[in-house]
Amino acid sequence: MAERPYRWIAYIGCRTSLERNARGKGLCVYGVDAAGRWEFIQRVEGLVNPSFLCLDAAQSRLYCVHGDFSEVSSFAIEPGSGRLRQTGRQYTGGRNPVHLTLSTSQQWLLVANYASGNIVSLPVKLDGTLGSLASSIDLPGQHGPRAEQQGSHPHQLCLDPTGRWILVPDKGLDKVFTLSLPEASGALTITGETSFPAGSGPRHMIFHPRAARAYVVGELDRTVMTCEFSPADGQLVLDDVTSTVPPGVETGSAAGIAISGSGEFLHVSNRGHDSIASYLIDQETGRLSGRTWSVTSGRTPRFVCATPDGQHLLVANEDSDSVACAALGAGTEPLIFHSLVETGSPVCIAFKKAFP
Repeated sequence: MAERPYRWIAYIGCRTSLERNARGKGLCVYGVDAAGRWEFIQRVEGLVNPSFLCLDAAQSRLYCVHGDFSEVSSFAIEPGSGRLRQTGRQYTGGRNPVHLTLSTSQQWLLVANYASGNIVSLPVKLDGTLGSLASSIDLPGQHGPRAEQQGSHPHQLCLDPTGRWILVPDKGLDKVFTLSLPEASGALTITGETSFPAGSGPRHMIFHPRAARAYVVGELDRTVMTCEFSPADGQLVLDDVTSTVPPGVETGSAAGIAISGSGEFLHVSNRGHDSIASYLIDQETGRLSGRTWSVTSGRTPRFVCATPDGQHLLVANEDSDSVACAALGAGTEPLIFHSLVETGSPVCIAFKKAFP
C-alpha cells in the first residue's frame, strides 16, 4: 500500500448501532489518486458509532468520538499507507459526544457532549494518546421552544482563525458560546455568548477564510445566519438570516456547512429536502446571495466538505449509504452530484496528504 500513488487519504466516520438503524461496519480508510478515484484500504471494525473525526496538525494521529456513548478513541496513522492502528480510548465526561477538535498547541483534545450539555478537555500525551479528563464546563441558559431543545446541546467546537477562541453552537439553547482555554492548564472558561432566533437551533458554523465573518447553521429553522466576528473578544454579532430551503418547504433540517473557492461560495446541506444550498458570498459585506439548490444523489446529507484542492464538493448521504461528489465551478449553477463510494451510514469525512 505504501507504494500506491495516492494524492490524499480519506477517512470516513459512520453510525453502526441498531438504535440508529445504522448500516456502518467501522471506520473506513480510502486512498484517493490524482484522477480522483477512491480505493478502499482498510476498515477498522469493533467500533461503535465512530462518527466525527479530527486529525492532528502533523497528520500522524486521528481521533474519533463514539456517538451516543461516552468515549473518544485515538489512532496512530501509518506513514504512506494511511492505515489506522487504535492506540487508546478515553472517557469524555459526558453523554453522546458529537464533535471534537484539537487546541492550537495540539496539547488538548476538546469534546462536545451533546446529551449532557458540557464541553471537556483531555490532555494529549507525547505519543498521541489521551489522558483522563482535565476540565469540564456546563453551558448555561434557558432552553429553546422546540421539542428537540430540552436542555443544552452543544454540537460543534470551532476554533477562530486566530486560534485564541473556541466557539460552540448550542442547538438546545439557541446560542453560540465563546470559550477560552489556557494551554498551560486546559481549564475551559466561558468568556461570552451570542443569542440567536428562538427555535433556530445553532448546529455548525464556519469562518470566512479572509474576512471577519462567520456563518452559523440553524438546524431547526433551516437557516444560515451571517455574523460579524470580533477577534479581540471572540464575540459574534448577528447580521443577516437566510433560508436554506425553497419557499413552502416545512420539514427536514439543515446540517453541514462548507466554504469553497477562496471564500466566494458557501454550501449548506439540507436533510429531508436532501439538497445542498449554495450561495455567493459578497466579498465586501459578507452577505449571501445567488442561492441555488442541488440534489445530493442520496438521502439525509449529514455532512458536507470540499476536497483539499477545493475543486469538488463531497456530501455524506447517511441514509443511502454513499458519499457523493460534484465538481465546483465558478458560479452558482446547480451542482451535479454522482455517487463516489458506497459505505454504510457515513456521517463525516476527513483528509490527509498521502505523502506530506
